[in-house]
Formats: sequence, structure tokens, C-alpha cells
Amino acid sequence: MDEKKIEQIANTYGWDAQCQVAIEECSELIQAICKHRRRHSHWLLSNMFDCPEREHIIEEIADVEIMLSQLKYFLGADEEVEQEIEKKLDRQIQRIKEDGYELG
Repeated sequence: MDEKKIEQIANTYGWDAQCQVAIEECSELIQAICKHRRRHSHWLLSNMFDCPEREHIIEEIADVEIMLSQLKYFLGADEEVEQEIEKKLDRQIQRIKEDGYELG
């Protein structure tokens, strides 16, 4: 992602405005996922590539990631977020193993 563009956009609108947009974009992603699940809850993963809602979900993921990048920029928290992600991934892998699932 182009960090310069992220910074320019974030600095133009400021923390308060971009926090609100981040909330709205998260909500739109949630709605897109819920719409897909309502229509296709029985689908296999392989069917996701032919799903009519796929493009909408992709667009909303992109919007959310852009907004999260702006929030990380405002907080100066890129490294801290990455560290937290790694901790959470490790913890979930441990839970999976403890629950007896085999990792692929």
C-alpha cells in the first residue's frame, strides 16, 4: 500500500473524520459478508470464486484496509499492530492444536 497516499488522505481529513469513516467502512464489510452468508451459507469454499457478492466483499475489504492503515498512521502503531497480530495468530494456532485439529 502506498504509505504516502495514506498519509496525505489521513492528514487532509484528520482523526475524527477518518475514525467515523473507518466505522462506516467496517459496517459495510459486515453487511456484505452477512448478505453473502444469507444467500450462500451452504456453499463450499471452492464456490466462493463464482459468487456474485465476491466483488463487493473485495471492495469492502479494500476500504477497511485503507482505513485501518490511516488509523495505524495516526497512532504511529504499525509495528505494535504487527506484533499484536503475531501474538494473536500464535495464540490461535495453539488453541487449534489444543482442540485436536490438524493444521494444513
